[in-house]
Amino acid sequence: MSKFDYGSFNGGYDEFAVNAQKFTSDKAIEIAKGEYDIIVGDKVGDYVVSMAYVKWRYGINEDGEPCVGWWLEYSERKKGSCPVWAFHRKQKSDKMWGNEVKTS
Repeated sequence: MSKFDYGSFNGGYDEFAVNAQKFTSDKAIEIAKGEYDIIVGDKVGDYVVSMAYVKWRYGINEDGEPCVGWWLEYSERKKGSCPVWAFHRKQKSDKMWGNEVKTS
């Protein structure tokens, strides 16, 4: 079981992720509403939830600096990938990638 619970991510498509092995989609949405600013205007719920993965690894951040940490990824690696519920604010220009999750 991964040590990752939930966290924010910068420089990519999705901005917040919750561990799908530890939390149901409903609980993940509840966590996101409490921890991540998913209020657009005054409307709660204008967000997209999709399936992704996090992995603890070395990489280069958006500032071009090397760093080690949790990375949000869209394909599973052979070792160490943890499935997550990934969140981003819904935008008119959103494309459907096929990994979106229906929410109530």
